[in-house]
Amino acid sequence: SEDPGTWLHFERPTRQEEVALALTLRVLNPKSAEWRRGLTAARRYHRTHHHLDAPQTHQDPDGYPLGRWLTWQRHLHTTGALDPARTQALERLGIIWNPQQHAFDRGLAHATAYAHHHGHLAVPVDHHHDGFALGRWLATQRKRADTLTPARAQALQDLDPYWNPPWPLTWHRTYHAARGHHSAGNLPTDVPRDHITKDGHRLGEWLHNQRRHPERLHPVQQQLLADLGLIQTTEPSPEKRKPAARKPDQGLAAARAFHQREGHLEVPQRHVEYLDARPVRLGQWISNTRRRKERLPTDRIHALDALDMRW
Repeated sequence: SEDPGTWLHFERPTRQEEVALALTLRVLNPKSAEWRRGLTAARRYHRTHHHLDAPQTHQDPDGYPLGRWLTWQRHLHTTGALDPARTQALERLGIIWNPQQHAFDRGLAHATAYAHHHGHLAVPVDHHHDGFALGRWLATQRKRADTLTPARAQALQDLDPYWNPPWPLTWHRTYHAARGHHSAGNLPTDVPRDHITKDGHRLGEWLHNQRRHPERLHPVQQQLLADLGLIQTTEPSPEKRKPAARKPDQGLAAARAFHQREGHLEVPQRHVEYLDARPVRLGQWISNTRRRKERLPTDRIHALDALDMRW
């Protein structure tokens, strides 16, 4: 068999998966027919699917690893090593050179349309917008909030300053229902307690609860309600500013609320979950629970396993 040393070379440190692609596809061999085979497979895929966004693991009916071949072409393009004629040939088939950025831009387009219609991004996790899983996409962006590029974070911030609030998204959705009610010329204080909006928000009961215990809310929540004329902002006493005691049942309830809203249990260390309007330091509780796993009762472990807890 042919010695790879006669054709395989890299001019810089190279990741293991890039070496594997080169070994599999032989794209660095000028005499290889891999390019023609790959382009033929790409054209065949495009005729069938009308795009070239093939999964990396995709193989065509003849067993050709088209997904891996396309990944390698993207790598060559990114590093400036792809021949211009080959670049044009792939662009004529509509290749997406940066799938990650394309996926974000697609999600952002749906988020923009939703925000323009609803005025916020507190989207239910199971919500689909024109067939796109927008709720799940936004949950993923919140999970990655600490690692988003400044440009991506700003794009979401421009749509909704509170796209990733430290309070429950359910609260934020109902707040916007209250704000819409207020914008229509209605006073929040005049809403009957049993009033339910056409979207199913129990607005009357919600408004009653906000007036009853405003000191339990986040300061920004208090200001939002004050802007509606619902409450007057006051500095809560030091005792009432204390987070709720991290009792096991309370922590588990907060974990369940977080999981139901976000679809995962990847809780940032400093995250505070609001449980019945009372703050619970859920991120700290999760960390402490991980450290105490060997001393936890079996039912507690099973309950957290059901929430996809990463130990």
